[in-house]
Amino acid sequence: MPKKKSEEILDNAFRLYQQGYSPELIELPESAVFPSLIPAAPSTARKSRVTGMLLGEPAPRFVRRGRNVRYRLSDVLAWLSEVDTQRSTAEAFIAKQSLEAALNLSIE
Repeated sequence: MPKKKSEEILDNAFRLYQQGYSPELIELPESAVFPSLIPAAPSTARKSRVTGMLLGEPAPRFVRRGRNVRYRLSDVLAWLSEVDTQRSTAEAFIAKQSLEAALNLSIE
């Protein structure tokens, strides 16, 4: 079965990255990032560019080239590394409560 175009783009981008190209210079189209690298639908990605939030976290930075939206590999990798990971929804709930409590303490 032939690869999808987005898979070929990702393969090429990671090949360039492994060869030493700066991830700041490697730009990916939205279709290659969502849902291949970031587990969200393209419609969710479009909404995140308006709201600034994606999956409960600040959205990754993007670049607009005319009518096209692109994501720098460095920004996608940074976003993925910064996203909190939990093993369960209970763990996520506790983490959210802890963060909210810490924010309330810092305000007072």
